[in-house]
Amino acid sequence: FVVWIGGNAKGAFKDYASDRDKGDVIDLICLCKGLGDDRKAGLAWAEDWLGWKTMSQAEKARYMKEVKKRAATQKQEDEAQRLRMIKRAGQTWARTLPIEGTLGEVYFAHRGIPLSEIPNRTDFCHFLPEVEYWFEAEYDYSHGKRRKVKPGPKFPAIISRMDDITGALQALHYTFLAHDGKGKAPVQDPTKAKLMFPQTSGACIWLTNGHTGMNPAQMVAAGMAEPGVIGEGIEDGLSSAMAVPEVRHMAAGSLPNLLSFPLHPCINSYVVLKDNDWGKPEAQDLFDKATARISRHGCPAEAVSSSEGKDFNDLVRGE
Repeated sequence: FVVWIGGNAKGAFKDYASDRDKGDVIDLICLCKGLGDDRKAGLAWAEDWLGWKTMSQAEKARYMKEVKKRAATQKQEDEAQRLRMIKRAGQTWARTLPIEGTLGEVYFAHRGIPLSEIPNRTDFCHFLPEVEYWFEAEYDYSHGKRRKVKPGPKFPAIISRMDDITGALQALHYTFLAHDGKGKAPVQDPTKAKLMFPQTSGACIWLTNGHTGMNPAQMVAAGMAEPGVIGEGIEDGLSSAMAVPEVRHMAAGSLPNLLSFPLHPCINSYVVLKDNDWGKPEAQDLFDKATARISRHGCPAEAVSSSEGKDFNDLVRGE
């Protein structure tokens, strides 16, 4: 259960054990006070708690002025924090190793994706032999601050860069590996053997450069555009790239990030890779919104799914 206290989602909450319990601060009040979906009642509770109903017009004006001042300050602090986290990601990327000859290359080969056989692959993925799996770290939250009291376990990891529309690093995607490289790390929740840091909105992993071998900026400079393939996962995207090497491929990193990955002018149409294992209508709705966003941008978008298994990597491996 998470309540965001900073950033663009400040005040929002989500209960990850439920498909229904999520929303803004008014929805949170309704949940905590047992008001159901009665947002009007939730708003009335908030006004009463703030003393809004008993304030004079002058007091309300002073209050709103202070709120706007705090909001502007918070926005500046959030942006400064965002830039600090991007800088940290850049520092991590600077100490990574080439993927060739590492357990990262072993992992991809084990997944049926020999990296050497992917034409015009970008330098998107590197390797680190030991990375803390911070999702299993233990923290103390006393006195309004978070303090790490026990670090998480360490594993080898594939580090993939997530770039914005200009090609600037925005975040890193971590695939934590088993110590022999033949699979993901044995973490408590296997679905979270991949983590991303920091914010990934507006970024994606540029996997290949298609038949031209040109990067997006070079394509635009030459007045060229071509079809592209975007999927959720790296392995899925690389599996497609092996089969259709002439097309530029990208990975969003996560299903929600399909809603915000950069729609670059070097791509004039999209094939969107769709997983077959979504049992929740929310996932289907999110995917539909992602394809609709591409269409609104003026690009044709066609969704395709593997004929076998969960995704195209399962098809490549015959699973």
